Amino acid sequence: MIKNHKCKRCGKCCHSPRLFSKDIERINKAGYKEEEFLYIDNFNNNYLKDKKGWCMFLNKGKKAECKIYKARPKICRQYPSEIRNNNCQPIELAFDKYLENRN
Repeated sequence: MIKNHKCKRCGKCCHSPRLFSKDIERINKAGYKEEEFLYIDNFNNNYLKDKKGWCMFLNKGKKAECKIYKARPKICRQYPSEIRNNNCQPIELAFDKYLENRN
C-alpha cells in the first residue's frame, strides 16, 4: 500500500477482485449470500460478481462509494500498491487480465 495516498473516490480501482475465504466470510457476515456476490471461474477461483466490468458493490455517482466498505475484500484494503502518475490508475492489477479474457 502506498503511504499517504489520498483516495479521490473516483472508482477507477473498483473492478471485481479475486476473493479469499476470509473475504467471503466477511461479506457473508455483512448480510449477503454467496449466490448473490460470488463468481467462480473455470479454474475454481473466486471473484466478486461484476456489473459491466465494475464491482457489483460499487455505487457510482459524484463520488464512488463501496456498499460493503467495512467488509471489503483484502485486495481492496491493500490498494493501492502501485499507481501510474498519481491518478489512481493501477499499473496492472491481477484481475485486469482475467476481466479482459472473460469479456
